[in-house]
Amino acid sequence: MSTRFIRYIEGESVIHRLDPRSKLTFVFFMVLCLTLAYKLLLVIPLFAISVIYYAMAKLPWNKTKNTWKFILIIVLVLSLLNYFTVALVYGQGSLLEKLTSPRAIASAITPVLKLLSLALVTATLVFTTPPNLYAPALGQMGFPYKAAYVIQLALRYVPEFTAELGRTLEAQMARGFRPRGGKNPLARLLAIVPLVVPVTISASLSIYDIADAMELRGFGEERCHTWYRELRLSRGDKLLLAVSYSLGLLYVALFLSKLA
Repeated sequence: MSTRFIRYIEGESVIHRLDPRSKLTFVFFMVLCLTLAYKLLLVIPLFAISVIYYAMAKLPWNKTKNTWKFILIIVLVLSLLNYFTVALVYGQGSLLEKLTSPRAIASAITPVLKLLSLALVTATLVFTTPPNLYAPALGQMGFPYKAAYVIQLALRYVPEFTAELGRTLEAQMARGFRPRGGKNPLARLLAIVPLVVPVTISASLSIYDIADAMELRGFGEERCHTWYRELRLSRGDKLLLAVSYSLGLLYVALFLSKLA
């Protein structure tokens, strides 16, 4: 099992060199805009921006394909559920008319583009940002430092959990365990369900180890916290922030105009 399910990938692209604060701000405004986009024509530009943003990161396919396989399966399942719900519950006429109505087709495409746009920008953030920069970035954005460390540790937990699952699977295979399922991804996923409990317990124990280490270093004793890494905004960061705020203002204005 790959240990690179979703984690930082070293690189020298423009996106890699950006300040984590500008990337977090961009993700925030993209989520806001995708939430406020009430029709397909408003989602398409956001999807195009997300694709360009991801392409600028120049991430190697062989290190990201496992992540995208998982994301595409989730997006496909959710979108099909939404499509059939809208078409069969709210549609009118015969079954063929319900499934081919413009409303049902738009309802099928819009959430796909929204979810893919969200996946593109968030995956780019995780793939291009070193994990040790999340807490300094959030702290220097005004977040309480305890909350910043909680978010950083949560982001570290996913790859740690995946790596622990891989190690446990290899250990069980050395003892004769053979996961079944062949090339069927669902069957392969069900085959490793028995490993979830020992992996969760092992990962939880590692969390206690981290908590004990932080407590021994006096974490949480002081109300104020200084940061060793001083982040500075470059010209590219300012450009990305300008794009983020402009998109946010535009989509808020369009949403308010619709309500009026």
